[in-house]
Amino acid sequence: MLETSPCAEAGDALPAAQPPPQIRNLHTVARELAKALPHGVLVGLTVRVGADIAVRAWSSPRAKLAEEAQLISDAAPNRAALCEELAVTVADLDAETRWSDCRAQLRLLGVRSLHCRGVRAANDTAVALAVYAERPHVLDANLDPVVAAACREIVAMLDGR
Repeated sequence: MLETSPCAEAGDALPAAQPPPQIRNLHTVARELAKALPHGVLVGLTVRVGADIAVRAWSSPRAKLAEEAQLISDAAPNRAALCEELAVTVADLDAETRWSDCRAQLRLLGVRSLHCRGVRAANDTAVALAVYAERPHVLDANLDPVVAAACREIVAMLDGR
C-alpha cells in the first residue's frame, strides 16, 4: 500500500529538511575555500566511508556536477587521491591522457584544470578535496598551503574535534 504524509493546510509551511551540522560545515569550508583562492575556482568534497563513496559538499552547483563527473567515472583524479591519500594535479585537461571518460565530462562543464588532495580522518573516513579551474596551468604549488589548511579543518570536523 502506498504510504502518504498528511497534507499541509493552505498557508502552512512545511519544515525545510536541514542537512546534519557536519555537512553544513563542510559546505561552508568548500564555499570559503573557493572564495579564498584566485581564478574563480570551484571546490568539491567527496567522502568515502568503508565501501560507500559520495559527494558531500560543494561551493556551487557546477562544483557538485564536477564532483559527480569524477564519481561516476571508473577512474578519476579524486579516486586516485582518495585511494592513495595524495595530491593529484592536472594542469591542462586538454593535454591529459589519463581518465578519458572523466576528462570529457569535466571539459563539458568548462573545467580545464584541477587539483585533488586526499586525506584520511581518524575514524577511517577518506576525503578528496578537489579544486577546479576554467583555465589551464593556474593550480600550482602556491595552492597547497591553503588547501592543506582546509584539509586539516575538514579532518577535524569529521573527527568531531
